[in-house]
Amino acid sequence: MEGFIAGLDEQLQKLASAQDSEVIRNATSTLNSQFYSSANCVPGLVQIIGHSPHFQVRQLAAVELRKRVSKWWLEVPEETKGTVRDQLLQIAVNEEQELVRHSVARVISSVARIDMPENKWPHLLTFLNQSCESPNAVHREVGTYCLYTLFEVLAEFFMNHTESLFQLFSKTIADPESKNVRVTTVLTLGKVAEFIDVEDKANIKMFTETIPSIVGVLEQCLKESDEENSAKIFEVFDTLLMVEPPLLSSHLAELIRFFLQIGGNRELDESLRVMALSFLMWAAIYKQNKIRSLKLVSYMVEHLMPVGTEPDPEDVDEDSPSRLSYKVLNALSSNMPPQQVFPIVMPLVVNYMQNPDPNFRKAAMMAFAVIIEGCAEYMSTKMNDLLPLVCSGLQDQEIIVRRAACMALGCLAEELATEISEHHQVLLPLVFNLMSDTNPEVTKHACNALDAILEGLGSDVLQYLPMLMEKLLFLLDHATQTETKATVMAAIGSAAHAAGEAFQPYFGGIMPRIRHLMSLKETDDDTLLRGVATDSAGAIAEAVGAEQFKPFTHDLMELAMEQLQFDSPRLRECSYAFFSILARVFGEEFAAYLPSIMPPILASCRAEETNEPELTAEIDLTVGDGEGDDDDDDLNLLNFNSAVADEKEFAVDALGELFENTGTHFLPYVEQAVQELVALSEHLFDGVRKAVTGSLFAFLKTFYNLSEHGEWTPGLPISYAVNKNVTDMTAVVIPAILNMWSEEDDRMVVVQICQELIQALRLMGPAIIADCLDDVAKHLLEIFEKKSMCQQEDDDDDGYAVDEDEEAESESLLISAAADLVAALCEVMGEGFSQYFDVFLPLISKYYKKTKTTSERSMAVGCLGECINGIKGAITPHTERLLQLFTKACQDEDKLVRSNAAFALGVLVSRSQIDLSSQYPQILEALHPYFQDQSFPNATDNATGAVARLILAHPDAMPLDQVLPVMTSALPLKVDFAENEPVFSCLFQLFHANNPFVMGHLPQFLQIFTSVLADEDQLAETTRSQLIELIRALHAQSPELNIASSDLARFL
Repeated sequence: MEGFIAGLDEQLQKLASAQDSEVIRNATSTLNSQFYSSANCVPGLVQIIGHSPHFQVRQLAAVELRKRVSKWWLEVPEETKGTVRDQLLQIAVNEEQELVRHSVARVISSVARIDMPENKWPHLLTFLNQSCESPNAVHREVGTYCLYTLFEVLAEFFMNHTESLFQLFSKTIADPESKNVRVTTVLTLGKVAEFIDVEDKANIKMFTETIPSIVGVLEQCLKESDEENSAKIFEVFDTLLMVEPPLLSSHLAELIRFFLQIGGNRELDESLRVMALSFLMWAAIYKQNKIRSLKLVSYMVEHLMPVGTEPDPEDVDEDSPSRLSYKVLNALSSNMPPQQVFPIVMPLVVNYMQNPDPNFRKAAMMAFAVIIEGCAEYMSTKMNDLLPLVCSGLQDQEIIVRRAACMALGCLAEELATEISEHHQVLLPLVFNLMSDTNPEVTKHACNALDAILEGLGSDVLQYLPMLMEKLLFLLDHATQTETKATVMAAIGSAAHAAGEAFQPYFGGIMPRIRHLMSLKETDDDTLLRGVATDSAGAIAEAVGAEQFKPFTHDLMELAMEQLQFDSPRLRECSYAFFSILARVFGEEFAAYLPSIMPPILASCRAEETNEPELTAEIDLTVGDGEGDDDDDDLNLLNFNSAVADEKEFAVDALGELFENTGTHFLPYVEQAVQELVALSEHLFDGVRKAVTGSLFAFLKTFYNLSEHGEWTPGLPISYAVNKNVTDMTAVVIPAILNMWSEEDDRMVVVQICQELIQALRLMGPAIIADCLDDVAKHLLEIFEKKSMCQQEDDDDDGYAVDEDEEAESESLLISAAADLVAALCEVMGEGFSQYFDVFLPLISKYYKKTKTTSERSMAVGCLGECINGIKGAITPHTERLLQLFTKACQDEDKLVRSNAAFALGVLVSRSQIDLSSQYPQILEALHPYFQDQSFPNATDNATGAVARLILAHPDAMPLDQVLPVMTSALPLKVDFAENEPVFSCLFQLFHANNPFVMGHLPQFLQIFTSVLADEDQLAETTRSQLIELIRALHAQSPELNIASSDLARFL
């Protein structure tokens, strides 16, 4: 054994002192093959740690021993184990070097992890007690550090002895000599916190009592500018925020005041202040309700705003107190009700904007910018008051203020695109001016703001296009920052998208520049520019159309295909989006590229997403490798490269687009593509699953459109012909989709499944759900009963705060999509769906209550109206209940709810087999206000359609002489042209009966007819033909109307 130890020591000395990589490689190889391959290495390494005169060798031996314990300890003879245990404890208290002591403590914890559950090292607990209470400070440091490392591996064991532990901690956290003991106690308490159960009141109480002492230790570290230990304690406080038990609640107010004091103390090191402010940011996220109940929001804002006036570092990625203060404000606004944040922040913003110090004005604009995300909806009605502030900032003499104002404008444009776009006449001249600013940072942020505004501008962009393109092209050619060039390129794409064909005059000037940028390939900056240029090329192709883009197609396709070979998932993603757009623009002409692009697209669908291990990392001999804990193995399951997953999402999207637009040319690839899509339907990332849903349905609809088909007819069994290819594709797609749906835990994926099913049903009829109607109905029922997989809260949310507003919004979208699918099923199944509808009716009706949101009430009423239209006479048993609901909804405070109620009332009267003519007075009374106030045209159009349906159902029950003048006042319809069908059916019936009112107001009706016929989209083809026949009859019957010399002459 002596020779073994001598050889081992020699190799460790070589390794510890080696300067040459060859020496390291040889020594490591010798150690692995000759020494670490048997259990003898354990006592051997212990001997070296205890006796080597070289600190580096002792440290290296301790690190290596820790690695070997898990493999060899069980094979060490029992008598040797006892000796080793005793030696380790002796070494721990005798070792002079702190780093070695810590490494030995970790060896002790590795052995204890194996021995203590079997009660094979009882002396360890005695050692811990004696060393923690020893009069020797070094021994106390060893004891507390051993306890800390043991908590990392054996926490459950110690949690059975918490009362004695907390008694010990109360002494060690106040150690009179050693700061190390005090700090290590705090770190151990951080570990204890992770294992306290939320129901464990005794441990919560004992822990809570330690908080003032933890604060005391932190105060001392701050006083001594001990950044390293302060950082460790700040990290403990962050942990205490995130664990489930309320360990900080009773001290939260004092803690927030304390951390605000640290964050605002300019005499402290900036890194310490950043950590304190970071705690406040996490507090705003994880303790939002407690902060609100303690009424601390105002106090926090008032103390954060002055910190924001401090200068920001030049490096945009560097944290500073000022930047962290903005992050805390952002967290407050994103996690609190806006009415509790906005009214507190804005008076300070206004006040700071009037300060002669530009740092205050900068802070005002930054504070405004960071609260927009959380307060956007609340701010949307206050634009006239808020924009002058931003405009003032945009025109400020100081660069820092202009830059912050640009950021504020960009945030506004991103969150409130519609509202901001309405003010384009004021804003865009200011933004154009800033694009010429001498400061490149201002220019960059101005371009960001411009890009966001262009997104919502639509055709209003046309008036600015000449000036806009002049500015953008100049910046594209002269900007010094790559980010600015990229933003400019993106803005050109947005401008093309908004301008459409009007972009053609600028096409010749921009395309050579795009071709140049798409040729770059040397640096990361080149990759960024190449990707944005590819995206913009697609937007421009869609804007100018196939004919003008054609000369550049081959060249740009070659470049887009070339970048598929680069090691860049982002560029492949851009290429696939480009292929999708060109397929839409060129249709079947694009099929020539399929043989070149389909292999890489399919390869991306199959790509591995696990990250490659880093082989070139430097080995740190002083730390060890963490023993390869079993817990780490679980993380490998999540070792995903999200960039590859994004690439996969775009590849999947491209498959659907390519088949839809190239048609039969794509058929050779269908089988392989469908296999990949079905395989990816269970992918980990929701973006990929959404793309799979879209493309599977695209394949199904494309097969249907390629087949010969007539009109479908409602109901089961299927009574119309369905092509075999369509049937075969249905048999693949629908089971895959239903399998996804049953396991899907993301609401937005289920929303997409519902929306895609609706489109497919309305295109293809009931054939696609003939074999699975019960399954679809079951999934919908689960949604309405809130039992769907995607509505279940995750029991293990890893401590992350749930955005309640986001949750509520996604839930609302889910219910709405499910309701729309019920309505579509009523439409394609007809009266045969009545037994299912009987189940859904009460579940949908419950969303029309005062306690529900306006969107939920609107959804319920609108959905029921559409359902009635679908199941027709089968609604009869529910007539009375629905009549009451719809009549009540006509008086709802929300105009969209009232609009849907008018439509639903009309279809109920026309579809129910019960004679409702006795209810006409009440119904007409409910509808009358719609005609008095016609400011919301949707509602008036629906009310007009409802009155027409009432007349069609029971003309004799209507006081036509009173009703018709009111109804005619709303004609022609303004927006909801679907209601022209009942309206004109009613008018035809009245003209056929020579109704005195219509015959006496022919000039008025001819004006209505002129307006309706001027727009071919307003009437169905058969209705349009009938109207033209009526006009011809009126011309023959009454030449004095002079129709032949009017705008209607072309129809005679």
